[in-house]
Amino acid sequence: MLKAHRDGAGTLTDLEWRSANPAAERLLGAAPLVGRRLRGGGTEADCPGLFSALTDAVNGPVERTIPARRGATRVRWRVVAGPAPDGVCAVLTDLGPEAPAEAGALAESLTAALEHSGESFALFDHEDRLVHANSRLKRDLPDLADRLVPGVPFEELVRCFALTDPRLTTDEARGSWMAARLERHRRLEPPVVVPLADGRWLLSRDHAVPGGVLVHYTDVTTLKLNEERLRIREAEARAARVEAESASRAKSAFLAQMSHELRTPLNAVLGFSEMLLSEALGPLGNPRYRSYASDIRDAGTHLLALIDDILELSRLEGGGIPMAEEGVDLDSLSLRVVSALQEVAKEGDVHVRREVPANLPLLQGDASALTQMLTNLLSNAVTHTRPGGEVVLTAHQMPDGAIGLMVADTGVGIATAELPRILAPFEQQDSSIARNSRGTGLGLPIVKRLVEMHGGRLELTSQPGVGTAVVLIFPAERSLPRDRCRPAPLPPVILPR
Repeated sequence: MLKAHRDGAGTLTDLEWRSANPAAERLLGAAPLVGRRLRGGGTEADCPGLFSALTDAVNGPVERTIPARRGATRVRWRVVAGPAPDGVCAVLTDLGPEAPAEAGALAESLTAALEHSGESFALFDHEDRLVHANSRLKRDLPDLADRLVPGVPFEELVRCFALTDPRLTTDEARGSWMAARLERHRRLEPPVVVPLADGRWLLSRDHAVPGGVLVHYTDVTTLKLNEERLRIREAEARAARVEAESASRAKSAFLAQMSHELRTPLNAVLGFSEMLLSEALGPLGNPRYRSYASDIRDAGTHLLALIDDILELSRLEGGGIPMAEEGVDLDSLSLRVVSALQEVAKEGDVHVRREVPANLPLLQGDASALTQMLTNLLSNAVTHTRPGGEVVLTAHQMPDGAIGLMVADTGVGIATAELPRILAPFEQQDSSIARNSRGTGLGLPIVKRLVEMHGGRLELTSQPGVGTAVVLIFPAERSLPRDRCRPAPLPPVILPR
């Protein structure tokens, strides 16, 4: 601390030391300093530019590097000073031997670059004392702004930050945080995100530089807020998924229970209708009763088929059906399914044709599921094909090794806009043939789910008045050479009711 001396005209003529620590006395080579004048007492002899720098500080803050001498060695002093009551307050730092002019210019350029940077920087020397902190850092850390002066130890700044951090409420917490921060600074470990009291977040990184360490701070508040929003969305999505899975399990359990409860009276209805039709206990008396009994049996059979399909789709959606992994001979399987449908096709005057190579690789999958897929597709095609039309089943191995199955018909076809709806449960094609059919609308959704459980996909194309083609594509890893294993036994073909 220095007191200003002025002449009669108010011009500053000298500065008198009012207080000085031992470091200042060693730097200026005079003790004691208190009571001495800067110019009149000769204490600026080793640093002629000191008086000029302190004179400027009387009118406002000054931060300047000036040449000085340490014996015969030319050195540099850093002067940080500002006005004080009736004088000036100054901090002097010995920056060591004076660098060549080029290095000095480079240092000044670096300081200017840091000062105008959009990020915060603090440069520490080899003794971990602050050399320079740009103005942005002082704005980012307002509680430390008064401490960010050259010469202050890094540890002191860490201690001050710990005292102002609202998260650290105990001495133990502050001590633990300080130890971790100092260790990370010493080891130049990976960056860490530091929360500020005003809600912002800074990413702190320590970089080794010649002669010291550069601490670099980046404002990542926006990134942290986005990260928090994403975390909340993920938590909400997980909760929604858990809720949906729970609802699906509850739905499956309900459908299974209801299916059992409905089957019991339906079996009675079907049994008694068959007994009436067979006239086991004697003639019905009126021929119309026989027609009524036949209608009861057909309606009950259709309702039972609907219940079975609903339960099947529910089990598939809930993943409750284990899938067997066995080699299935598509040639034999397709022949069996087509043979089972010949009588139905003949009644509707529909020709069914099969084109499946006998040497086609075996398909690794569940024989029952594959039988159900082919049966549903062929039965659906026969039902929706006009008399005189044709249904074709083909299979082949694709260039990448995948196996494709296609069921095509010359039926009424489906408009392109209607295709997504056809794959949804309980939907039927909007045509006179479809309206007259007794299907449940679950055939294609069941096939789609079964092929997806095999890792494959269903592709559907159609054109009104031309026909429909359904293609099942199974991945190449499900193609098995025929000599690798024996084909699995084939289940019976159960036609949709």
